[in-house]
Amino acid sequence: MRKYTRVAVAAASALTLALGTAACATDDSADATDTTTTAEAAADSGPVTFSDGWAKATDTEMSGVFGVIANPGDEDVHLTGVSAEIDGSHELHESVPGGGGMSMQEKEDGFVIPAGGELLLQPGGDHIMLMGLEDPITTGQQISVTLEFADGAEQEITVSARDFEGAEENYAGDMDHGDMDHGDMDDDEMEHGGMDHDG
Repeated sequence: MRKYTRVAVAAASALTLALGTAACATDDSADATDTTTTAEAAADSGPVTFSDGWAKATDTEMSGVFGVIANPGDEDVHLTGVSAEIDGSHELHESVPGGGGMSMQEKEDGFVIPAGGELLLQPGGDHIMLMGLEDPITTGQQISVTLEFADGAEQEITVSARDFEGAEENYAGDMDHGDMDHGDMDDDEMEHGGMDHDG
């Protein structure tokens, strides 16, 4: 009887130890997974944050992407370019004084977003320009845009298209072909500056 009791106690102790070890291993594994997931999320988040994003729904060859790009870091961030999943060309544009008011042109050296600061992309101001569109951008359509930075980093953002009746603004081109409405342009005309686009 005593021998049976000792065997039972030993077996119970071994089982308890095994379960405890398994529980520790599971906890450690969970912690490692959580840490990895957090690290991946941090890496995927990119150098900036993007909020209030949207694009203009249009049946013309051009549209704009707007929102707020904020730099939460303690160093300046240099946004040098942009690309998008849709057809056509994609550029960073700025608003500059022109002969007939404010004009829009490509911001060839990009934008420097100061540490703790932000870049406001808005109709009539700085924005991301989508040009040479072959297909309309419809209300509610999701558009993926990739922000490109001077250090080689890239960050993908997604915006939803919405209706917007914006004023047409002059696009300051390199060649003097006069202003024209982009709805009547072909691809060759669009490549030669001097056109209006919706902000």
